[in-house]
Amino acid sequence: MACALFAGCIILLATATGSVALPIPIPNPAGAAQDAAVRAALSSFGKAIGDQLPIVVSPSDAYPTAELPGLPFAAASARNITALLRASTDGTVSLPPGDYAFSVDVFCMKAHAHSPSGHRYLVAPLRGSAADIFRALNSRIPSYQLDHRAVQVLSWDIQAGLPYSVMPQAQRAIADRVIPDFRSRLNADVYTSIRAQYDQVASKVPGMPSFDGALGRLGSVGQAVLEMQRLRDEMAQPPPTFDELVRELVPFAPPEHAGSGETPWSRYSDRVYVRFVTSGNFATPGTYEVRVLAASQVSGTRLFGLGPPSGGANVPFSNVVNNPGTDSVQPLTQAPQPGGAPPQPTPSPSPSAEITSETVATEPADRSRHDLGVNEPVTLTFSGNNAQWSNASGLGKLSSTSGKTVTYTASITAAPAVTIEAVDTVTHATATITFKILAPQDPLFEVIPGNQATPPPEPDFFHHFQGIPSVGFDANVYLQPDTVSFQYIKVREKDVQFSATGYYLWENNKWHIGWDHANLNPPWIETRSFAQGKGWLLKLTDSVWSGAQPNPSLDPGFVKAVIPWQYTSASNTSLGPYTFATVTQICELHNDRSTLTARKGTATISTTISSPTYK
Repeated sequence: MACALFAGCIILLATATGSVALPIPIPNPAGAAQDAAVRAALSSFGKAIGDQLPIVVSPSDAYPTAELPGLPFAAASARNITALLRASTDGTVSLPPGDYAFSVDVFCMKAHAHSPSGHRYLVAPLRGSAADIFRALNSRIPSYQLDHRAVQVLSWDIQAGLPYSVMPQAQRAIADRVIPDFRSRLNADVYTSIRAQYDQVASKVPGMPSFDGALGRLGSVGQAVLEMQRLRDEMAQPPPTFDELVRELVPFAPPEHAGSGETPWSRYSDRVYVRFVTSGNFATPGTYEVRVLAASQVSGTRLFGLGPPSGGANVPFSNVVNNPGTDSVQPLTQAPQPGGAPPQPTPSPSPSAEITSETVATEPADRSRHDLGVNEPVTLTFSGNNAQWSNASGLGKLSSTSGKTVTYTASITAAPAVTIEAVDTVTHATATITFKILAPQDPLFEVIPGNQATPPPEPDFFHHFQGIPSVGFDANVYLQPDTVSFQYIKVREKDVQFSATGYYLWENNKWHIGWDHANLNPPWIETRSFAQGKGWLLKLTDSVWSGAQPNPSLDPGFVKAVIPWQYTSASNTSLGPYTFATVTQICELHNDRSTLTARKGTATISTTISSPTYK
């Protein structure tokens, strides 16, 4: 068959039941050209907005690390470089050869990233469209008596691309006093400008996605703009106090380290080595250590010491950012404290917290276990104040997203790891707890001992008519494993058709009807009780029975059903059903034409045709 190359063609596919018409799409040259134009426009737009982001920190961006040349580091009293830094145009200060340790105030440069105490940072170049503004701000603030918190808010305002006109009065006052020469730049609304640029591009290129859709296709640059939009909304209407703003923007975290060991030195130039060391977080000062080598010490001769002064070298202070090496932790800019005084306040570690759990089910006995059955609830308690709770996986459900205690109900399907996080609403201490969610395994079948079968009418443990190849038994059924609770689900075995041979051929293609229901919609069965080592006993017993036919032949054969087992929620049977096992049931007359066996799952009995009748 031939078809013209237009928008598409139809191909007739022959099948066992007839012919099926399948539409086969053919590339549209005009559409391909439009797609190419959209991709090109998005690429150009992404590069353009990347150049407009106020701050850009790549986890891999840092000066090279190196062993500190010469003798071990031994800093004397730090110099007061306030005046020198204020006069600097590039954020550097010339210092003579020697070792220095400066106490520095630090500022968060990425809202919504963690701020763990004692993190290890590497020194990196300060980049972004507002890098010169941050450089000037941090160079000049040591000359003023300013509230560190107010400066941090101004920094967040600039990172959000907010125009000067909507900044709070306190932040406008700092800008007017400290960086008045950047006032015209601060008047710009960065986010609105980026959006207007996109609208202009979209008006000229047919088929462009929505603005948010475009950002979703621009990778890290698009995500940075979305994050700027989020910060912009939060800074435009901040909470009434700084502490509340910090709780909104800074998820405190336990200590963590990018790598191990002490912070390495960064080689800024042939003569200058620097590193930033802290035991605190963004709210506490750190120490900026500097070694300046004499010019004679970089001539290639062996270094025995620092040697005599022989001219200064430019040392970076406000033109750098302390890079955490990961997107999940905040980068920090710095401003030396006046006079090199010891850090105030003294750095303190981030608060710690934990989550304890107790299953609602009282069996199994270990109620603090982290293995849960599907749909099983567990009570979670936070060690600190009230917390904000989250479940990033979306598997299962929290009863609330706030409070000291909440209930987590496990997902209705198995999951290897579900992590629940709680963040203290006062201290921002963060804790997590992880659960493994287990579905039922293959059921455990256990032949019921004689005279204990329930429900009636069968009083004995197996069924047989003397002289006829009929065989069967009653069984208790347990859901496993026995390490979790299955109180919160129901199960059923799905009806299937028998396959049969020999004596049982008369049952071939007949339906296996489980638990005596009269149609092909099997009932759901609840659990009755728990038995250690066995699992959860179902409320109804199972009856395995080959049936009987008068005047039989004694041809060897079998009747077999391969039965899917399913589960659903005990409180909402509209969920699923979810198949968790396939169980084989078989009754067989062996080749000796005498031996009979019946088996289902793990339960088996044997008898002979001549055995007495049991029913």
